[in-house]
Amino acid sequence: MSLHRSLFRPISQLVGFCFLPLVLALQLQAKEASSYEGPDFSKVAPVRLEIIQQSGPMGARFVRPTSEGVEIEMLEGEGVIIVNWEHMDQFEINLAMTDSLNRALSHTDPVKRLELLRPEIEPLLAMASIKPGSTNIHVLINKYIKTAIQAEDWLSAYEMSQKMSLDSSHAEIVKHYYTVAVNLFITGEREKALKLLDQLIAARPIEESREQTIQVAERLLEERLFEPSYRLYSHAALDAADLEGKHLVLRCAYLCLELNDLPDSARYLAQAKAIEADDAESRGAAQLVLGVQAFQGGELNVALKHLGHALAEVAPDSSLKQVGLYFNFLSYTNLENTEIAQNILDEMSLLFPHGAYTTVLAGEPEAESTTSNESL
Repeated sequence: MSLHRSLFRPISQLVGFCFLPLVLALQLQAKEASSYEGPDFSKVAPVRLEIIQQSGPMGARFVRPTSEGVEIEMLEGEGVIIVNWEHMDQFEINLAMTDSLNRALSHTDPVKRLELLRPEIEPLLAMASIKPGSTNIHVLINKYIKTAIQAEDWLSAYEMSQKMSLDSSHAEIVKHYYTVAVNLFITGEREKALKLLDQLIAARPIEESREQTIQVAERLLEERLFEPSYRLYSHAALDAADLEGKHLVLRCAYLCLELNDLPDSARYLAQAKAIEADDAESRGAAQLVLGVQAFQGGELNVALKHLGHALAEVAPDSSLKQVGLYFNFLSYTNLENTEIAQNILDEMSLLFPHGAYTTVLAGEPEAESTTSNESL
């Protein structure tokens, strides 16, 4: 098979990370109102914590979390005090800083530090819903999760997320799980990654995590992880009415084409046209969508016209620049203009040497890469 014929195929056949078995489930999820269901704390063992009440120290007591709050054990078998999460600011609750805990926290190797912290911090995860300011638990949990990220132990980090209530835990803790979700996708743990993303979307208000959501969606798009990128972009684009929203809507239109969903792509494109705000990025994104649509329909010259306009408008550092060059290469290759196609690939190799789109065209396997917590 010649090069130009092998490249002129449905987009879904060209994409190593286009998880077709997940497409239908993802589209159904996107159309349904999701709700977050937290972990079952009924079998969680109590933790011995130091408690100070406004009236004075209560000493070390066993504390057990529930879905509504915590149960604090009284002395001499006198039962328990039940305190709702929202009233926990009446107490100061801390884990005692033992020598073993301090040694674990100070270990320089993140893999070893994670191993040492696990028995110390793991029992605290269910306590992440305690209000900030009245405990050292958040600092310890945050250190534990960041250690898992530094150790690139994404499965351990995922398991941590399943042991705390994501809807009521401290936002500074929860935000790390967007990084975890990206790397779960990249390393092939797609089912867990999609579950975690769905939980984050359902558990947290979009206003709180909007910036993080968009950053992660962009990162996923650059990695050619189309389904999860669309999942996040479509969530962030709900009720879009301004210029930023228009950018998000147009990315949804492009991603729908990658997912072979032409009707939804057309719907997003129409939605973007209805938003009067305009700039070079939005004009370029709209032209890109039309160019990809034309390429899919076999109208290669029309595709090149739209892609040329797109590349002239989008910023050099825009994620859409690489996408535009990618489809430019495919179009020229299928027109058997291999010299121009090679020049485009050379440009992509220079501008995006490690880009997933460049990797596909260079004929290299899409390697499982990692994303550190510094990159999102």
